[in-house]
Amino acid sequence: MRRYTKTGLRHAGYVREFGEKFVCHKKDRWAGAPFVLEPWQWEGIFLPIYGTVDRRGRRRYTRALIGLPRWEGKSECLSLMLMYHLFVERVSEGEAYVVASNERQARIVFNTVKRMIQANPRLAAACDIYKHEIWVKETGCVFKAMPADADSAQGFHPSFCAVDEVHVHRSHELIEAMQSGMVARESGLLVAITTAGQQRKGVLWEMLHGSEDRVSWGKQEGTYVYWVGAADEDDGTDPKVWRKANPASWITDAMLEQQYAQSAFPVFERYHLNRFPSTGTNRAYSGKLWHACRERAHIDSDLPCVIGLDASWTRDTTALLLDQVGADGFHNVLAWVWRKDEALGYIDHEAVEAKIVELCEDFNVTRIACDPNYFTRSMLKLQNEFGLPIEEFRQSHIKMSAASMMLLDVLKEGRMRHGGNAELTDQVLNAGAQETPYGWRITKVQNDLKIDAAVALVMAAYLAESEALTVSEPRVITA
Repeated sequence: MRRYTKTGLRHAGYVREFGEKFVCHKKDRWAGAPFVLEPWQWEGIFLPIYGTVDRRGRRRYTRALIGLPRWEGKSECLSLMLMYHLFVERVSEGEAYVVASNERQARIVFNTVKRMIQANPRLAAACDIYKHEIWVKETGCVFKAMPADADSAQGFHPSFCAVDEVHVHRSHELIEAMQSGMVARESGLLVAITTAGQQRKGVLWEMLHGSEDRVSWGKQEGTYVYWVGAADEDDGTDPKVWRKANPASWITDAMLEQQYAQSAFPVFERYHLNRFPSTGTNRAYSGKLWHACRERAHIDSDLPCVIGLDASWTRDTTALLLDQVGADGFHNVLAWVWRKDEALGYIDHEAVEAKIVELCEDFNVTRIACDPNYFTRSMLKLQNEFGLPIEEFRQSHIKMSAASMMLLDVLKEGRMRHGGNAELTDQVLNAGAQETPYGWRITKVQNDLKIDAAVALVMAAYLAESEALTVSEPRVITA
């Protein structure tokens, strides 16, 4: 256990006391409440950073890397630090910055600091507050938000720098520029705070684990690393592991249970276990869920069904999925996959067209969804010559996110029969999860892996579920 001197405890205590007496929260049910650090925040973050001092009382740490799951108060912790350096640990003509990968992210912390200052009349009176800057009148200290632009950072000399969400930074340049500009500051401090990244590579991974040309931060003198999350050997499906990875008192077991139920596991793993998805587990749909639905499909030729098609020309496969939701609410799925014909040099779309016509003759196909890429001519032919119900299903983030997450719900509820089709199984288990502004959607985990059948399944299942809900829950329109 780390031991602290009386001087170190006193210095760290200044930060805690400042938060409790001068800073209040501005969000949700905590709005107006004083900023009281929880024990894990105090012992894991603030006490080590501010309480580890040398014989002269100067901080030993000049930089820190803090890893926390989502909802654990990352922005609020950075805001308290920033305000402390502006008003308590004052530096004449000091410079404080919050830097992030883009302007929107950088301004989240800036606006949090701004609202906290405005909530205290004494602090507000000590500042000139502008849209993009805050100046402390007595010392000339300035606080700014800065997006990732290493060139513009070369001219700055921060006394304190907060780096938000390192996992989305594309290079080390901005962080290194800030560190370089801090060299002449007697007690400069850089604190990076983040959630785990999507892959085990990139800026954050190298900061934690090093690379061929970089030493990890944890092995460098003057650097403090504190990571809260699940270890690789922990069972990410165990609620006890969830609790260990989420120490904040305001995160309830029910909240974590809800996120686990609604999210693809790689998304839950990264956001709420704060663990980089490991190789082989970054799947949108787990093998356990998929294989539990391997019963043979039951297709009724009289019931309505839909078709989803994801086409390619040479590089990928072309996949066709027929999905019928039975009276029991189960999705019954049949799949066909075409690969490039070596003699032709491309995928024979005429064979695909013939299969669609055949299915429409044998079954009650009410909708056929196709991504128009690589299949526009065939779509027009099927619609105009055969009168088939063809419609576009463009793979935008908003539509594919809704469809991908809906399919996960179906699998978790065990409402699918796919018969264990080998090609379909391979491609579904090849699909990974990609974050979007609308949730998550399926994507390739590796460029050489095929997921066209998974895409076609997502499209077909989305239409089939929508049609089934429309039939079972008809809208009543009143005048």
